[in-house]
Amino acid sequence: MDLGNRGHHLKVKVSSSVMYKQVNCLPEQIEEALNSPLPPLPMSKTVCICGMGASALAGEVVSDYADGSTGFPVNVVRGIELPGWVDRESAVIVVSYSGDTKEVLIAHDEARSRGSRIICITAGGELMRRCLSGNSTLIHVPNGLQSRGAFGYLLGYLSKVLEKMEICGAASALEKILPELKKHRDMLISDDSTLVEDIAKMLLHRIPVIYSLANMRSSAIRWKTQINENSKFISFCGSLPEFNHNEIIGWTDDAKNKMFMPVILYDDDASDSIKCMADTSIEMLEDKKLKLISYHVTGSCNLEKNLKCIILGDFVSLQLAHLRKTDPVADISVKEVNGITITDESELKM
Repeated sequence: MDLGNRGHHLKVKVSSSVMYKQVNCLPEQIEEALNSPLPPLPMSKTVCICGMGASALAGEVVSDYADGSTGFPVNVVRGIELPGWVDRESAVIVVSYSGDTKEVLIAHDEARSRGSRIICITAGGELMRRCLSGNSTLIHVPNGLQSRGAFGYLLGYLSKVLEKMEICGAASALEKILPELKKHRDMLISDDSTLVEDIAKMLLHRIPVIYSLANMRSSAIRWKTQINENSKFISFCGSLPEFNHNEIIGWTDDAKNKMFMPVILYDDDASDSIKCMADTSIEMLEDKKLKLISYHVTGSCNLEKNLKCIILGDFVSLQLAHLRKTDPVADISVKEVNGITITDESELKM
């Protein structure tokens, strides 16, 4: 199933869901964040972003953009150990919507012990308390949402921080593409649309495996995690052309391959060599009579393309939840593992 940018319309029958209302306003969240004032920020050319889940994803999206637009790397840490190069001259941006993510709190304390310049982006919780008590810089995000439903706020504030620090121009880029993101969102939820439903139906009885080209890794991650958390459904992700060197063997030779459904997030603006590699992989899958979904996207920069794919994936995850008769915000079982509480937000809390 080849789903290009050819004027398809989408329809989502889950507009009454709390999560739908949160992901539907992603462009407006970005806009509100970009228009909000920031406190004075510490300046540094070495930046480390710490987060988990949707909080880290905001960093991944900016990192994808920075890789192709700036001379400074934007490093994202999903865990508790900071890189060895983080020191007193480094800026550590600690992102946790809830403010209670254990890994992020540990990373925050490690950054403080190294004397790093700390910026906290959070809606509250323990992180905000530690930030204020340690005289770190606080960026306060509106509360009352699911972490994954506040992604627009996290991305907007993070982009504005990095631009003010002269690391990359992500905030200006976001401002330019906002009209296109709103247009894309409105097209996806228009009354005569079918694409979201079509994709969700194809994924309903398969395990989704989401692939993107290497410059759009974050959109594949978002698809995976939104399907995991909203649809309560297992999913995996990867990237091309790395796919060509290992996973293609499993797809073409494993008798269990029809249990899975590959979804290719295809950048129509990629170089000819990259598109040739992606096309070859798709042809090999089709030669094996494997069904797949290929979604083609265009845009002025990879930030726009990533976010268009993310908006589509968010709606697909909600439609898939609807088909599976599951509530996207329903609590899952809470377990104690080694004294740590694991919740439905996949956050490890103190």
